[in-house]
Amino acid sequence: MFQQAHLNEIVVFIAVAEHGSFTKAAASLNSTKSGTGKAVKKLEEELGLKLFNRTTRSIRLTEEGKIFLDAAKHAIETINDAKLLLNARKDEPAGRLRINLPIGIGRNIVSALKGFTQSHPKVTVEVSLSDSLEDAIKGEWDVVVRIGELEDSSFIAKTLCESKRILCASPSYLSKKGKPKTLTELRDHEALVFRAPTGKMRDWSFRESDGSITEFSPSPVAIFRDGRTLIDAVVGGMGIAQVYDKALGSSIQNGEVIELFPDKVVPGPPVSALIPSGRAMPAKTRVFIEFLKNELG
Repeated sequence: MFQQAHLNEIVVFIAVAEHGSFTKAAASLNSTKSGTGKAVKKLEEELGLKLFNRTTRSIRLTEEGKIFLDAAKHAIETINDAKLLLNARKDEPAGRLRINLPIGIGRNIVSALKGFTQSHPKVTVEVSLSDSLEDAIKGEWDVVVRIGELEDSSFIAKTLCESKRILCASPSYLSKKGKPKTLTELRDHEALVFRAPTGKMRDWSFRESDGSITEFSPSPVAIFRDGRTLIDAVVGGMGIAQVYDKALGSSIQNGEVIELFPDKVVPGPPVSALIPSGRAMPAKTRVFIEFLKNELG
């Protein structure tokens, strides 16, 4: 049957038909006359048809050979057109781009996606927000963004930016509860805490003047499992929380939250774009990573 024929044998058959000679076809393919003859014979056996009438002086296509030649040439042209299209897509961003973002910083990135899609109209973005590492590992994503290290051989990590842990509260909360002046006073405040996908509640961290790190385990009034909801609670005046600066977006600049103890800020883990390993990076992925660097940087 046709689908059983190897592509190489079809290419050899076309060359023999066009040159009208096994010798000339072999020369054009940098092959041998014997190898060319064997390829055509194997193709005829696979198809169960005789493609050439052979004499000592010439070869001619059979009626079946003529029919097969037209179909074979069309198939090869289709394959070559597909290769040209794919080569063009290496240089021009196009196609569907599946993105998985952490909830905390994801909404800030989504709000800026309009500029990306306008700059790259041939790219269609499909977006999912999740803090789950399992979603990142098992999903069929082109780009996964995560804060922190993800040790998984199926991904290649590309650092987008560094992060910081920011302690913050809303102006409305501080007007009612007062602004803490020391870390000890934090025990008298309403603490909002993040529970990581691993199940562990995240302690607050502070850098002392001597460079040492102080860990603080607050007694929370509320625990949140996604970063965006935690920030919404802070903005709404529910309490104090320590969050990644990249998740805050412009909340500090526009006055929605106030940073506390800025002199004690602790560096956080890097923000990385995770790309599936074992495949070339298409143009759509490359330009999106540059977009992320600009937005987060």
